[in-house]
Amino acid sequence: MKLQKPATTDVVKFILTPLLFLTVAMLGGMRFAAESEELRFLKPQLIALILGAFVMLLFVRGGVIEISRHVGERLGLTDNLSGAIYLVSLYFATAQIFNLVTPERGLFNFCFNLFYFLIFLNNLFLVFNPVRLAKSLSIVLGISFLLKYLVLADLFAPSESWAKYIFQKLIQTATLGALEFDAFAPATGYLAFAALALYILGICLIAPRTNRDEELLYKILMERHAFKPLERRRLLAALAEATNGKEEIDDEIVDVEIIEEKSIE
Repeated sequence: MKLQKPATTDVVKFILTPLLFLTVAMLGGMRFAAESEELRFLKPQLIALILGAFVMLLFVRGGVIEISRHVGERLGLTDNLSGAIYLVSLYFATAQIFNLVTPERGLFNFCFNLFYFLIFLNNLFLVFNPVRLAKSLSIVLGISFLLKYLVLADLFAPSESWAKYIFQKLIQTATLGALEFDAFAPATGYLAFAALALYILGICLIAPRTNRDEELLYKILMERHAFKPLERRRLLAALAEATNGKEEIDDEIVDVEIIEEKSIE
């Protein structure tokens, strides 16, 4: 019996992608202490788990993942098991990546999480395709990474400069300790960058590609408010015709709308 060579898509789906996300889930909790450079592992915060579930919901709504393709009654035991590993690894990688790019405590932690929540809540009511969803998530995570590991890390890093030390104490005193920030060794930033790069790579691998026709359709749906009422009705009739095949009824609807439009003018 001759064994068939596995397809590239199967290798990516069942081996490469879960390994990427499991690696991100492991790296997302690693930190190096600022003074001793001791390796620590921080468990994800509850808000990170909630945000991970929120993003998974966006992935399903945006078409990045389809639950029925990974788990379901029509699939075999092996397919269900591999699909469950795939979804679980994606969820924990997403939760850990938020745990990685968000400050650990204080007012900064609250502001970052509030920013995530408002962005994702707004995305629930938008029309987007999988590629754009992956790009927007990458941008949000990239901005958070820059703020935490470049701006805040440099601002609150231990320093021999008296001016910087006094500035840090003044900030903590003026805010009554609300602006707390845990400074880690520089190696943490490199580790976080590697984890973020792997996560973005994994998201780009699982996001379905869209052709030019689908891109045009998404653009029309996103900019539908720029159309005139008659144009929106014609677009609705065309979509109804494409989905239901009711050509005669749709033509009547369009004719009626044209008459109404002329009577209004």
